[in-house]
Amino acid sequence: MKAGEQPIIFGDGTQTRDFTYVKDIVDALILTSKKGTGIFNAGTGKAFSFNYLVDLINSRLRTDLNPIYRENPIKNYVMHTLADTAKIQSLGFAPRYSLENGLKEIID
Repeated sequence: MKAGEQPIIFGDGTQTRDFTYVKDIVDALILTSKKGTGIFNAGTGKAFSFNYLVDLINSRLRTDLNPIYRENPIKNYVMHTLADTAKIQSLGFAPRYSLENGLKEIID
């Protein structure tokens, strides 16, 4: 999109993910290496659609690029995911970046 190219979305763009900024993931890994044992889900605890993500990127880039929707080739594709962060929060983890702030940092 930064190069002016339309994004390609497999499916209709309503699928959701808990988009988590990489610096928050690094913080989570450091925290769990010091304080935790077991399996932890690191995330924001908020899910956003791919269509919303495209809107945010368009807004940040001041573009108006519509996605190209393609048939999703993955059988049994998971439409919605959201991290259950209760366990890692008990260690004191809290994400520092919102989706908007993480995108701003990446794009800038």
